[in-house]
Amino acid sequence: MSRIKIVLAAASLLAVSATSARAQSTPPVGNHPGAFESLKAYTLLASIDRGGTASPPIPLPVRESWGGLSGEQLFQELHKALMSVRAAPPGYKQAKAYMYSKADNVICGGGPGIMTFYSEVCVRGSSDNGGDYPEQGDQNEDGVVDSFVNAEHIWPQSYFKSAMPMVSDLHQLAPTLYTPNSRRGNVRFAEVSNASYSTSCGSKLGREGFEPCDPEKGNVARAMLYFVARYYDKNIRQGMNYKDFWTSRVPLLLKWNRQDPPDTNELRRNDLVEAFQGNRNPFIDDPSLADRIGEAVLEAH
Repeated sequence: MSRIKIVLAAASLLAVSATSARAQSTPPVGNHPGAFESLKAYTLLASIDRGGTASPPIPLPVRESWGGLSGEQLFQELHKALMSVRAAPPGYKQAKAYMYSKADNVICGGGPGIMTFYSEVCVRGSSDNGGDYPEQGDQNEDGVVDSFVNAEHIWPQSYFKSAMPMVSDLHQLAPTLYTPNSRRGNVRFAEVSNASYSTSCGSKLGREGFEPCDPEKGNVARAMLYFVARYYDKNIRQGMNYKDFWTSRVPLLLKWNRQDPPDTNELRRNDLVEAFQGNRNPFIDDPSLADRIGEAVLEAH
């Protein structure tokens, strides 16, 4: 058997092992030694790039390097790990195509489709183009029938001038019907008491900001935590009040992270995004990392 076949066989065995470990249990990584073996397996698979060409393995911290860390030290270790991706980032068009057709395409409504963010309604299809996903009537009961699904940037792209690699980072993108995407715009996340706009799942816009519905609160929190941990030292706060948008929101995001832990779809998506762009969201693998870093340190960044 050639070296290539041996490497591929080993990768397949590791992937099976990782999948089996995840199927048996899904506690946080910090409490689940097998989860770090899964990380190693997925890293090996991700070292084969999108064109099928082998590239250098992506270094990820071993379990011990995070196990005893907290505060600023843990934050900086995560930052270094997230910035260690060696492959060139995919373009925005390529990332959106993968999001629509792979990362966020699930079985819903009896066939392939997208469970749209902020609405939690299934729009059927399997295309890599958001224009091929029209809303069938007013599915999300917001008073508008949308003709396409758009790409929501959890950290709005206007705040980093749509710069790469942030604009195409799938860990902070979500497929969203046009109207809830535009209503959220670039406002902060908040708990809303009196909604001026809402969807059937409970997402709402009000004077306080925008509140995602309950099944998405944790997803939003972990995307925001990831974005700051990876890009805090980049130009990500252009034209914004950073204290209003991020610093004052940290306690709320930490609460949402605890209240809405990762579900099967979020875990699956983390795997698929890593296979595409070469890195994981560690706050999905281990949501407890956020509290171990702590409110004060996150607010400082």
